[in-house]
Amino acid sequence: MFVLGFPRSGTTLLEQTLSAHPRIAAGDELPLVAEITNLIPRMLDSPLAYPEALAELWMGDHRGDLDNLRDYYLQKVAQLGIVHDGAAWFTDKMPLNEVNLGLIALMFPEAPLIHVIRHPLDVVLSVFSNVLTHGMFCAYALESAARHYVLVSELVEHYRQEMSLRYLAVRYEDVVYDQEASIRRVLAFVGESFDPGCLAFHENRRYARTASYAQVSERLYQRSRYRYLNYLQHLQPVVPILQPVIDRLGYTV
Repeated sequence: MFVLGFPRSGTTLLEQTLSAHPRIAAGDELPLVAEITNLIPRMLDSPLAYPEALAELWMGDHRGDLDNLRDYYLQKVAQLGIVHDGAAWFTDKMPLNEVNLGLIALMFPEAPLIHVIRHPLDVVLSVFSNVLTHGMFCAYALESAARHYVLVSELVEHYRQEMSLRYLAVRYEDVVYDQEASIRRVLAFVGESFDPGCLAFHENRRYARTASYAQVSERLYQRSRYRYLNYLQHLQPVVPILQPVIDRLGYTV
């Protein structure tokens, strides 16, 4: 299952919670989708770069090449030894994987796509505060982080309109407000029964190798929910940039 979301949106919290389930293994931030985008021109024998090279899949002698792309991904996962005994699922939580959502859906049309949504101002504030290098160093300035967030959000909407996706949006705010109801909803979407161990994600012995490593070792808290309100004066320059996405996602300022 793919846990999607902009950096600092709550993807680590969700993966840590899901991987506390005995039938779900944590894959963490797998670079495999990005690797495949670089390999596609050679694997499809195309003179074009990705994503244009995907047009080769409509040629008769390349119709089966999606199987090769999928096998490459799964072989790498097997080599990493991610899936433990008893696990039926594993997660891939690479930040910004959603920019390749179309490719992911082509390779794994049955894979659950769980998209973690958080108030855009909270996300941009946290990305900027942590000086993240994701998204071509977009966090160097609030404005560039906001523009990058908008572009990624618009791309996700495009994929959702053009493709049939096994897609579920999960709000970070809902997870921290009513953890059990949110996790039950996610597990039902995946097709797994609820396990009480998911509610004690902070006891998960897995080490989260992200900027959220400290937070996910604590019990669930709400101090980061709408944290942007403490900095609204400083965030005024990016409110107009983010306003269309804020409105579309059903948030307010």
